[in-house]
Amino acid sequence: MNADMTNGAKPKKRFALSNKGNENFWGYLFILPNLIGFCVFTLFGIVFSLIMAFTDWNLLKGIEKAQFVGFKNFIDMWGDPYLVSSLRNNLILLLVIPITLILAAVLATIMNKAIYGKAGARALYFLPYVTNMVAIATVWQALFHKSKGPINSIIMALTGLGAEEVPGWLASSKWVLPALMIILVWQNIGYDILMYSSAIQSIPTEYLEAAEIDGAGPIKRFFKITLPMMKPTTFLLSILGVISSLQMWSFVQIITEGGPGTASYTLGLYIYRSGFITYRTGYACALSWLLCLIVFIFSLIRWRGQKKWSID
Repeated sequence: MNADMTNGAKPKKRFALSNKGNENFWGYLFILPNLIGFCVFTLFGIVFSLIMAFTDWNLLKGIEKAQFVGFKNFIDMWGDPYLVSSLRNNLILLLVIPITLILAAVLATIMNKAIYGKAGARALYFLPYVTNMVAIATVWQALFHKSKGPINSIIMALTGLGAEEVPGWLASSKWVLPALMIILVWQNIGYDILMYSSAIQSIPTEYLEAAEIDGAGPIKRFFKITLPMMKPTTFLLSILGVISSLQMWSFVQIITEGGPGTASYTLGLYIYRSGFITYRTGYACALSWLLCLIVFIFSLIRWRGQKKWSID
């Protein structure tokens, strides 16, 4: 009897193992295209850029002309004025984040009330976030035109300033960053409103009703209840905004091409122009790893922060 039981158990075990093996095989087969794409287009690029970061390589001369220079590219960063100005511009553009968050929190709170057309208003605010960047650049270049743009026309009508006294906006090294900040706030506020609206709707209504019964007005309820309850969303949007701002280059390239001169250079744009305009490709690879390190630090902060909020 024991022999029969033993003989009967073995085929079942083999069948179970065979079944599991088939599941694993088909699972690996389904992810194989993505895995090949990741290895070819992502992993290879990461490893290749790390190797090239230690070389003096001109993209036009071919990889066979690349010369190993050790840590020279990383050392050269310390005395690079363009890198310093690019990082400074990135820091200035970070001011967009608190401005956008404050406006989005206020607007989301207002639109959370039972007002007519709030769904349409949310869609209208979100529209710039999904609009093609070339279309955005074309519209804002026309709006910011120094002599013919409607923005300066309004300023001249209200203040009496002459055409030479109004801001040059995108054509002025002094005003180009404020102009970019205005565009970024306009473009990103819709996404933040959407996130804040979701956060507000998750706040228990009992808290707000109890505060209202206790005599708290709308402003006090906003600062004492709504805003504190939205801290996780604010933290998430802040970190995502920082990471997005550090990686930004196509936005600036399309609107200003880094000009006037280098007044609107960002780190991402400087990497692009070093690699594909001046063809200092090895140095561009080193710069990209600097950017990768900075983004990794903020991603780590985001991960630790999310862990904290989930525990709380």
